[in-house]
Amino acid sequence: MSYRQILNDIQNNDLKRVYLIYGKENYLIDWIVNEIKEKYIDKNFETLNYVHLDGKEVSVDSIINACETLPFMSDKKIVVIENLVFLTGGKTYSKEEEQRLNEYICNISSFVCLIFIVREEKIDNRKRIIKNIKDVGIVVELSKIKGDDLVKWVYKMFSKYNKNITKKNISYFIENTVYSEFSSDKTLYDLENEIIKICNYLGDRKEVTTGDIDKVLIRSLENNIFKLVDSIGQKRTDKALTLLNEMILNNEPIQLILYMVIKQIRLLFMTKLLEGKGYSQGVIAQKLGVQNFVVKKLIEQSRNFRIEELQSAFERCLKVDEDIKRGEIESRLALEMLIVEFSKK
Repeated sequence: MSYRQILNDIQNNDLKRVYLIYGKENYLIDWIVNEIKEKYIDKNFETLNYVHLDGKEVSVDSIINACETLPFMSDKKIVVIENLVFLTGGKTYSKEEEQRLNEYICNISSFVCLIFIVREEKIDNRKRIIKNIKDVGIVVELSKIKGDDLVKWVYKMFSKYNKNITKKNISYFIENTVYSEFSSDKTLYDLENEIIKICNYLGDRKEVTTGDIDKVLIRSLENNIFKLVDSIGQKRTDKALTLLNEMILNNEPIQLILYMVIKQIRLLFMTKLLEGKGYSQGVIAQKLGVQNFVVKKLIEQSRNFRIEELQSAFERCLKVDEDIKRGEIESRLALEMLIVEFSKK
């Protein structure tokens, strides 16, 4: 179920009695709760009609009592329970207490909106409470937004600060924040902070350029590794070494840089191999466990290499990694020698 369903409920004044909202996108979770508060809670009576409880400490009695206290000068009482451990499979309550909470949810009063928040990727769908919540309300996963939704959000945020940005430059901004990367733990809060920094850098200027993004954005290690391998493929030794030095100056551990280079070369090798066998972009993404746009970039980058080069580079990196761990060669020198070897014309 999408977050749009909750927004529709708010707009149509059709708030469900119970919501379970889970996922790692904290920005969306906080935004949804704030939207509900804005619509239903008068700030003058907030302490009476809005209750926020820590699920790690709250008892079943406290949850029920919070819900059963009638709202004051309002049609709705909003009760938020955050991080109730047993929703993710942990042990918090006895079987009897879980039973009481289950029975209460099935018969919860219509003036209440009970919102469970779990800031984790998964919930325990085997729990009976999940089924009961679905019967009387909605379960919504709030993971990272993608595609047009993300583009529209970025555009809206820049517009909020009276700045203009093209769709092409939005894509460039998103790629360089690595928000959409499978392994990235960035949230929309991180993107918002980067947008604010870019807008402050622009001053009175209205148009956002790729140059502005490059100057302000703190590049992630993943992004720099991609550019490093790109420079190697283009046989631009000087640029590759410059990127390496920048990463070292930014206190990135050399062993981690080497690990990321090995990972990138492996992905390129697998991409080229699978593409050569006729697999589509979508299937390659599935097999590698990455998103479609990442595969698109990998396919483009892999065209700078022959498959034999990638296989040889992968094996060579593993050998150098072993030599470093045995103390046979200094790590920085080894990495510099690898870059020169791979990028020679």
